[in-house]
Amino acid sequence: MNKIYFIVIMLMLLIGCNRIKNSSDTYIVKHDNMAYDFTFAELAVDYLESGDSTILYKIAESKAAKHILNHAVRFGYNVPKSSELALVKHLLTPIDKTKKKLKQLKANIQYARENIAKNNIAGTESAKYLPDISDKERTIYFTFGYDIGVAYENNCSLNLIHSCFKDKKAEMIYYTIHESHHAGFIAVKNNRMVSLNIETHREMLHLIEYLTHLEGMAVYTAYEARERGEALNDDNDYITLQTVDKLEEYTREYFEIYNYFKSNPDADITEEDWSKISVLSDDKRLWYIVGAKMAKDIDKAFGRDSLVALINRDPHEFFVTYNKL
Repeated sequence: MNKIYFIVIMLMLLIGCNRIKNSSDTYIVKHDNMAYDFTFAELAVDYLESGDSTILYKIAESKAAKHILNHAVRFGYNVPKSSELALVKHLLTPIDKTKKKLKQLKANIQYARENIAKNNIAGTESAKYLPDISDKERTIYFTFGYDIGVAYENNCSLNLIHSCFKDKKAEMIYYTIHESHHAGFIAVKNNRMVSLNIETHREMLHLIEYLTHLEGMAVYTAYEARERGEALNDDNDYITLQTVDKLEEYTREYFEIYNYFKSNPDADITEEDWSKISVLSDDKRLWYIVGAKMAKDIDKAFGRDSLVALINRDPHEFFVTYNKL
């Protein structure tokens, strides 16, 4: 009788262990060399529903937490950067405030699972605009509260509670395409990212060329999917890309800044120079929009293969090819 009882207990424990393991496995959806990791977001739901602060430690141990901490350190974000736990606590506490996002988080996890992870749309769409990277695994981490979407090395993340996704859930599709292209772009370059140690106009020009190529390609990569989904008018970048007069104005303004740094490459960088490039990423988002225009024009004139091949080369070649037009 004791022996039978022992066997029953062991079977129950094994079933329990398997159930937990399988539950954990469901946090990650894999397709070939693209993974969709919901660990951070799912554990955030557990924390917000239970109030159990020990779950914060589990979130801090996730690969997603390491990913966003690495990004924050690399780009100097104004968040705690001493540890993954410090960053996680910053994003998810106080619980009285963050719990208000629980409903949106749960709804967006479900939407992302069904409309992004299940059909691997980010991997499929971004692959159309990337060289072959079948030997390089990429992961999209679904997170809570950090930026809207970021890429670091060959991985990227999406903040499921960002305000952009509150009323327009389909925007999550287009932003995962955008960010997964970033991850692929950086992977092609063996995870080498442009230096932020800028001392001369030449180095600033290299930064501008790299980020224009990176961001422009990502914006253009999501264009076709947005067009199919009738979502080109749901984002200001794409509205500008369809507005001829405004696009011409932005292109002129962009190249005035570009040529300013190109004309005197040995000059030292000043505070005024940093102010001059702020419009490229803020407000008008010139290197996103003009970069996408450049990608589109190259695609139409020279073909997709030529456009994609430029990712294997120095970003300056992106500009050389565009100037041939």
